[in-house]
Amino acid sequence: MSRTFSCAALFLLLSLPPVAATAQTPAAACGAPPAVLTSTQSNIFSEQQEQWLGDAMADQLEPYFKPVQDPGENLYLDRITKRLLAVLPPTKIQFRVILVESSEVNGFSLAGGRVYLTRKLVASAQTEDEAAGVIAHEMGHILSHQIVDETAADMRRLLGMTSVGDKADIYARFQQLMDARMKDKHPEARANSDEKQEEADLVAVYAMAAAGYRPQAYSEFWDRVNFVRGKTGNAVTDFFGITTPDSRRLRAIQKLVTALPLGCGGSGSNDSSDFEKWHSLVVANQASTVGSDFKPLLESTLTPPLRMDLEWLRFSRDGKYILAQDEGSIFVLSRDPYQPLFRFDAEDALEPEFTPDSQRVVFHTRGLHTEEWSITDRKLVASHEPLSQRGCIQTKLAPDGRTLFCISFRGDMDGTLTLTALDTTSGSVLYEKKDFFTPTGEYLLRLLVSAQSSIPTDVMPGGFSADGNYLLIGPGNDKVAFDLRTRSTVSIGWELKQQIVGAYAFIGDDKVVGEALNARDSGVFSFPQGKRVAAAPFRLEDLEPVTQGEYVLSHDIKDYAIGLADVAQAKFIAGSKTSSMDVWSGLLANEGIDGSVTLRKIADSTGKPESTTLPLSPLAGSLRTALSTDGRLLALSTRTRGGVWDVSSGRLLTLFRGFDSAMFAPDNSLVAQFPKYGKNDRGIVHITFAPLASTLMPYKEDDDTSLTFGMLEQWKHPDKKHTEWTVRKLEDNSVMWSKTYEGEGPGHTYNLVPGQTILSFLLTSDAAKARLKEMPELTTQAAAVKDKNMGRLIQVIDNTNGKVLHEFILTVPLTYTGVGGINIVGQNLYLSSGDNRTMTYSLENRTQLRQLFGYVAAVDAASNRICTVNRRDEAIVYDAEGRQLATYHTGSPLRLAHFEQDGKRLLLLTADQKIQIVEIAPTVTN
Repeated sequence: MSRTFSCAALFLLLSLPPVAATAQTPAAACGAPPAVLTSTQSNIFSEQQEQWLGDAMADQLEPYFKPVQDPGENLYLDRITKRLLAVLPPTKIQFRVILVESSEVNGFSLAGGRVYLTRKLVASAQTEDEAAGVIAHEMGHILSHQIVDETAADMRRLLGMTSVGDKADIYARFQQLMDARMKDKHPEARANSDEKQEEADLVAVYAMAAAGYRPQAYSEFWDRVNFVRGKTGNAVTDFFGITTPDSRRLRAIQKLVTALPLGCGGSGSNDSSDFEKWHSLVVANQASTVGSDFKPLLESTLTPPLRMDLEWLRFSRDGKYILAQDEGSIFVLSRDPYQPLFRFDAEDALEPEFTPDSQRVVFHTRGLHTEEWSITDRKLVASHEPLSQRGCIQTKLAPDGRTLFCISFRGDMDGTLTLTALDTTSGSVLYEKKDFFTPTGEYLLRLLVSAQSSIPTDVMPGGFSADGNYLLIGPGNDKVAFDLRTRSTVSIGWELKQQIVGAYAFIGDDKVVGEALNARDSGVFSFPQGKRVAAAPFRLEDLEPVTQGEYVLSHDIKDYAIGLADVAQAKFIAGSKTSSMDVWSGLLANEGIDGSVTLRKIADSTGKPESTTLPLSPLAGSLRTALSTDGRLLALSTRTRGGVWDVSSGRLLTLFRGFDSAMFAPDNSLVAQFPKYGKNDRGIVHITFAPLASTLMPYKEDDDTSLTFGMLEQWKHPDKKHTEWTVRKLEDNSVMWSKTYEGEGPGHTYNLVPGQTILSFLLTSDAAKARLKEMPELTTQAAAVKDKNMGRLIQVIDNTNGKVLHEFILTVPLTYTGVGGINIVGQNLYLSSGDNRTMTYSLENRTQLRQLFGYVAAVDAASNRICTVNRRDEAIVYDAEGRQLATYHTGSPLRLAHFEQDGKRLLLLTADQKIQIVEIAPTVTN
């Protein structure tokens, strides 16, 4: 977890409200500002050019962060900033302070006055003084021009530059510098030195004190969030080299505070009801609605909306309520009458739970943010932000919401894990077992991958008892049981500890079913005594409990997303293609294929289930999409369901199960490839809408055949030395053409211009070397590539006949991996790399023309225009010469962009399930 309060990152211009009158210690009592504030900036950048440099930095880095949109939260930070600026030397720098969503405790800054604070950092502040200290530190980096001076020095050293020009020139030079820095053999020259942090700390302490804040709060905050625990080291620990950098930094900050003149700085904390209200808003972290900044020609909403796949279903313990969770929302439903009660945003939530009294819903995120929602009041009633000293690779929140469990690496090279129990309100450590478990081999690898993944995965077995009173967690003999009421460990019987080495789950309040090394030894054990009470010969990778009943769930079941097993029979009695299910008192809750939540008696599998429809929820980024040529029809699909909507009205025309890929024919009929479902084999279906009808294509697909970007293709290995690419007709599956390649064959991607496949061969591959022998002009191009590992042989293939439309050698940037993100429009090639940039190359001479921030989302062959997506809700249109024609902020994350009418209009689909069509102005924007 980073807590550096250093420089690096992002966002938008906010107006500063008047500062409320506060009692402050006169700045005069603190003397003159630190000398660092009078240092001159580099003569390469004027103040205006420094502002443009900050714009470029923000455009590159901002898309990696989710901004907190609530103006009340951001304006309070601006008030603090203005109060600090009032006691510092006058400056023309326009400071902007913005909150960004992040699980890290960090502050960072950019040239031109941009300061960003993570929500976790602000939530960790206990007083306004502490928040002011972090802002003042980042202002110190900016006011002493550290960032721009460092940039200017690198431009001189790496690019040989001694001056910069207008905004366009600064953008281009900054992008060149990004490339040069990646190739720099002496990157340590750019590292944040202790001296730079000390300069920023000096400004922070002075500005806080002069503005009437208590300067000691800065060192206290640093000490607390970095878990230094007051250890500042001394001359002896310095001599032996055992003083940690954080301890040394704390000592330096404390020294700055004690050196302040008498009477300089506030004596008490700046606590106020305003701070408490603001801090509560930050901790609550509730989404704000932000509208678009343009007026569309047409706007419609998907009606009914596309339901995202449910990931979790749970009954309350009294059976009166059900909660459902998809990728962006949590829904609460009543049982009698059976209907939705309310929903709330929960984009990053892990699996929610009902509290033991069935009155609230609790959940947490990987960043250790917790929330409690009242069912009666239908609102958030509590939220907390505990801190963990180490990054958690797996977490569990107790159903009562009081205790949060964190599994983390201890920090040693042996990979030993630590189990920590935290109080969610105070963040205090209730229990810690530093030598919890030491994984080896494949298990350790899985843990390391999980720690780096953005997708939460429970790689450690564990779960709660049905009554929510106990947690059992850990593998094999390392299991730990915890009483959540007394918040203390509980002894476990040896049979349960030693015999169950695989997956396990609670059955009710006092029994655990688990997997032994041999399936015949798997069984049901009493808890916590650990006595074997029944056999249960399971052989499964995972087991999940149900709310009530002698059943368990598992995702490890053939042909189904999830299955329900009767423990007494040790066999599955129900399966579902959707991945969520729960049981209470013989009643089975499941997700219907249409996205509804269904209820039926387990004993009555043939009866008609109860069903209710959930309200609108945001579209996730995993959608599969297809748009008709005339832009009238839109096909969308999640993992399990799909449908077609009329664009102008938003009206649903037909709903069907989820497709893998789809394309519209010229007559607006749809051809879609569907995966295997139950007894139905995978197949390609032709769907018409007037009249509505569907017809299965008259041939059986091979497993390696796919409908991709309008073509039916097959990649297979006829032998160990070759790869064969075959394109077939949709009508009858007959072969149109075929190509054979040496070895594994090329990587391939699909041009957004219809009808073209782009092949990419490593320049060092046998296939590329063989081609170079056949084409002397390619050999000449390849000879110019200095680093052959970064060279690619690119071929653009006409999908109708397999002919090569373009062929050339290209040097890709260091941040580009794989084969995706390449598009050819007119005489330009656009390559989107892994660092939020798109490089533009000329097809005529293969030189790089320019760079753009963002990735290409739509292209138009008639006008040669492209649309890039940079921030979550920002679409930017460029012409072939790289001139920016229009920018659209939709206020909701973009899910689809598509040009219409030869590039004169742009269709945008956003996460709030809205379709908007805008007309692109013919003039160039600034």
